[in-house]
Amino acid sequence: MTTTPRLDLRRGVTEPVVLVISRRQVETGDIASVLTELKPFLATREDAWLYRGQMVLVVDGYNEDTRELVDIADVRAFLQGLEREWPYWAFFFNQLDDSLIIFLSCLCGAHFPDGGAVEMDLDKLQEILMRGFDGMNSIFEKHGFPEYELEAMSRGLMEVIEQAGMA
Repeated sequence: MTTTPRLDLRRGVTEPVVLVISRRQVETGDIASVLTELKPFLATREDAWLYRGQMVLVVDGYNEDTRELVDIADVRAFLQGLEREWPYWAFFFNQLDDSLIIFLSCLCGAHFPDGGAVEMDLDKLQEILMRGFDGMNSIFEKHGFPEYELEAMSRGLMEVIEQAGMA
């Protein structure tokens, strides 16, 4: 008798997975190489589950730049392109650090007065969130992950947005 391997539903990895996007990738618009780096996270049901909520977003190479990342048009454009190609960010991005705030600020800002300040476009935020929830839902549906986990992740995402004063 053969048995189907069971999915371990315990919390995933204990160390965050750092998605490092280099200044070179930003300046050349090399989204393809980032997508290649992200592909393994969706490779199997087990991989997706293991890495849910574990990814930290780092845009590297701007340490000497006095501007905040949201004030850099190239960074905003790159992250906007990445979001269009990879709708799974809501499933993978960590809800405990600033990854989601930076990501959504770059995607949904209507005006950037400087110093990291962002005036949010609430219609754009709603549009981006819907795509993020769709990406999250598609992973849950594809792999049959528990509905209560989807609800918890969704609530967590909304709490991050509310606590940041974005909504």
